[in-house]
Amino acid sequence: MKNLRMIFIFFIFLVFISQSLSLTQEKKEEAVIALVGGTLIDGTGAAPVPDSTVLIQGKKIKEVGPSAKIKIPEGAKKIDVKGRFILPGFVDLHIHTTYPFNDIQYFTDSDSLATLRALHILNMYLKSGVTSVRDVGSPVQSMQAVLAAAQLGYTDTIRLFSCGNLITVTGGHGDGLRASLAADGPWEFRKAVREMFKKGFRHIKISPTFTLEEAKAAVDEANILGIRITAHGGGQSDTIPTTMTRIAVQAGVQCIEHLNEMEDDVLDLMAQKGVYNVPTLAVYRELYKAKGVPKFLIEKRGWTQSMHETLFKKARARKIVMGIGTDAVGQFMKLYPGIYFTEMKYFVELGASPMEAIVAATKVGALVLDKADELGTIEAGKLADIQVIKGDPLQSFDVLGQPEIVIVDGKIHEFK
Repeated sequence: MKNLRMIFIFFIFLVFISQSLSLTQEKKEEAVIALVGGTLIDGTGAAPVPDSTVLIQGKKIKEVGPSAKIKIPEGAKKIDVKGRFILPGFVDLHIHTTYPFNDIQYFTDSDSLATLRALHILNMYLKSGVTSVRDVGSPVQSMQAVLAAAQLGYTDTIRLFSCGNLITVTGGHGDGLRASLAADGPWEFRKAVREMFKKGFRHIKISPTFTLEEAKAAVDEANILGIRITAHGGGQSDTIPTTMTRIAVQAGVQCIEHLNEMEDDVLDLMAQKGVYNVPTLAVYRELYKAKGVPKFLIEKRGWTQSMHETLFKKARARKIVMGIGTDAVGQFMKLYPGIYFTEMKYFVELGASPMEAIVAATKVGALVLDKADELGTIEAGKLADIQVIKGDPLQSFDVLGQPEIVIVDGKIHEFK
């Protein structure tokens, strides 16, 4: 009996050693990729680093810095990017990937087609250097399918962070859309957050016209569950100007979508509480051109494009941290992917430096997603989401959107 026990223990020991050796061997064999010779713009706002090297091992950045200081491991795959610029992958913080391209499609749509449309948008962005998006309102089944397909390895595209359905009230902004969930009263708002969490979503969006009690219930539940929450900022859903944005900020949301009519003290409160903002300026400009802004907002409340621009300048003066988002839906879906880079240019038109706009597209995107420890900058230990472009983006953003190389999770996609 004793001998049998010893044989069994010895067998377990051999299995353990075998597995340990196997894991060690796998780790040793993990490929190293070296991007060599490019000018690095790392997303932190630091000055560009000419002739840099970025080492990638597996899904992560292993080492980064001037080429003279980086030792490239023997056997690494070297990619010569001399004369090119290396940037983090960009983040779109406000998109509806499943939204139909016109009203007729909306009424004849299905979740299956919406899922394929979402994949089409994600793949379009992959080729453009955008490597993460936050979808702030799409049908649950479509979002679950896209996320599950990525997890199972069925798709090979960019990162999706989804809110699932936006949560609104009966008769509120978005009520009746296939991508919305109507809730009334604090307990229904709390339940709606729980429902989206149960369905696998780790970001929440609430939409007016909520009460302070409803918004607080949603925020409290999101905090309990450890997930992020943002709010549509006022607009045509305001019964009294600025009420909805003020309520959302008082309730404790982490982000406000859009820069719609609001008073200075609301901006002050956002700055005080460290609330992020996603202005979506470019799509508003398109809406005004197409006469898509409701007449009562223009005639009764004096809305103009300059109102949004002035709010941007006021927010920037208060050091409110703002990220890049598009929100091009319906007929404006045809503007993808270019509208993303138009939004970056708009930031510069309104006073931001090119480097600030790049940081808004990278580091700030990761901050809003609560993924700053993994994404947004090119630093050792971060996930390897990187793009390599031909020209200097600090001289002109026209060079953006046409990367030669995009790396997502350490996997190389070439578009030369």
